[in-house]
Amino acid sequence: MSSSSSPNNPPCAQPTLQRQECHMNHGIQNEECIREELTEKRCLAELHCQREAINFYHRSSSSSRTRWSCSALMEKFAFPENEMVLPDRVAKEDREHCRKIVYDLARCLSRHGIGRAR
Repeated sequence: MSSSSSPNNPPCAQPTLQRQECHMNHGIQNEECIREELTEKRCLAELHCQREAINFYHRSSSSSRTRWSCSALMEKFAFPENEMVLPDRVAKEDREHCRKIVYDLARCLSRHGIGRAR
């Protein structure tokens, strides 16, 4: 995602518009829009929570045991194509590692008012 902006194209305008259109077509509580919601969240995370977004969406270079991103694990229900990069069994310590990263990202997004009901 690009976080560059101009007066005519603010950051995350496209994924936000796609989410809004999906909600108009399917309703806010519908699972049909989960990919659009997560794509918008990723853009907003990369814009407002850069450190946390890198930890969540990109492979961690600080951990030799982790060869996949926490987002591939935590969002596999919405992006099943990412399941191919995951091992057959994910170790408990990797799940705990990702849980902390998810918490850090959620806390940062919350500080920016992201993730609250729209």
